[in-house]
Amino acid sequence: MKTSLPLAYLGVIVATFFWGTNFNAGAYIIAHQPPISASIERFSLATLALLVFFGLRGQLRLSTLKSNWLAYLVLGVLGFTIFNLCTFFGLQSTTPVNGALILATTPLWTLVFGVIWENEKLNGSRIAGLLAGFIGVVLVITKGHIQTLLRLEVSPGDGIILLGSLAWALNMVGTRRLVRHATAIENTSYSMLFGTLALLPLGFIFENPLQNLASASLGVHAAVAYLALCGSLLAYLLWFNGLEKIGSVRTAIFFNLAPVFTMLVATVTGTAPNAWQLAGAAWVILGVLLASGIFMLFMPRRSAIG
Repeated sequence: MKTSLPLAYLGVIVATFFWGTNFNAGAYIIAHQPPISASIERFSLATLALLVFFGLRGQLRLSTLKSNWLAYLVLGVLGFTIFNLCTFFGLQSTTPVNGALILATTPLWTLVFGVIWENEKLNGSRIAGLLAGFIGVVLVITKGHIQTLLRLEVSPGDGIILLGSLAWALNMVGTRRLVRHATAIENTSYSMLFGTLALLPLGFIFENPLQNLASASLGVHAAVAYLALCGSLLAYLLWFNGLEKIGSVRTAIFFNLAPVFTMLVATVTGTAPNAWQLAGAAWVILGVLLASGIFMLFMPRRSAIG
């Protein structure tokens, strides 16, 4: 195994950790700032940091932007604008249980799109990993009260969050299919740039972002900066690198770790997990290991008879 593969897997895990903690920081931000204004501040900071840092290092080629601008426009709107807004606004008219469960189907949609669009091959280990990860997420988000799933009621928010889940799955598969001759840094920077630009007119139409940003406290701005630098800048760089190195379907499996990390952060802050949450975390980790093919490394290989 090449050394770049373990680093890619580690990077994807770190990205999901940042996204898991986004729920903790995001809950504080949304309580003090409207969602579109918060998204604009978050992605403006992240995009500026990307363009300045990597632009000065000569790692952002204008030729890449010129040849892939339409793909970056589509991917930016899907992966940054639609996904984030669907998550925020969907939760306004549905329950957190519904929303988390629907978002947990993202790897399943990525698998479907990967099979259709990328000719991804299915095997027993990959299917078992998907199912195990999904079971684990269900246990985590329902806290063991499985009967909650039987009482799910269709609401506008459910459809909105499902749209966001589909958008993120399409972004992951589309990054590999639509973009040509680009690095993970360029994919992240340019798609985030277009996603941020798409947020700006929405913010001025539906909110007053300048007034909201001016009235926010220092603590809110600090939380947004964390989301921008860790939950956006580093997380998306690591995630797109995983897409490039290990593929969209395998990378998508790790998305299930986000609620587990959210649970761990809650534990550190004083809310201990129950037995069902621990069991769910175990299922998620098992699903990641199965789908990534790590167990296959420890299985004895058949020697060729020559």
